[in-house]
Amino acid sequence: MPPPECPGLTPAQEKRLKLAVEGTCELCSEYFALPFLDIHRISRRQYREMKRDPSTRILVVCHLCHDHIHHLPVPVRQQREIVSRRSFFVRRDLRRVFGYRPRPYSPPEEIDVSQIFDEYFTHAPPGPFRLSG
Repeated sequence: MPPPECPGLTPAQEKRLKLAVEGTCELCSEYFALPFLDIHRISRRQYREMKRDPSTRILVVCHLCHDHIHHLPVPVRQQREIVSRRSFFVRRDLRRVFGYRPRPYSPPEEIDVSQIFDEYFTHAPPGPFRLSG
């Protein structure tokens, strides 16, 4: 079995990640055979929210695009935009590979409607609703 391309991932996980994007390079949107795809880790120095969901830290790209990411370089902001455009099903499949489950939402126990109202009108920009009197 070949060694993993991406440290911390098994070859089986890498294959499942590549299958989750259906063999498509996420940068150029071309189809490739699985051996021609690489897994690129996005730098998380600037994006601390990426600690929670590991699927937001990777891109599945072809060899040529992977070279472009490192040698041009492609800004982290643009890499994050590619991640944000993923479909629900791709995100779901990538999260399954990593075994990530988002925490369920729990609403606050006490709701003070007057405080919410005041916060909205002190922070919201003036608009037609606010100026209508």
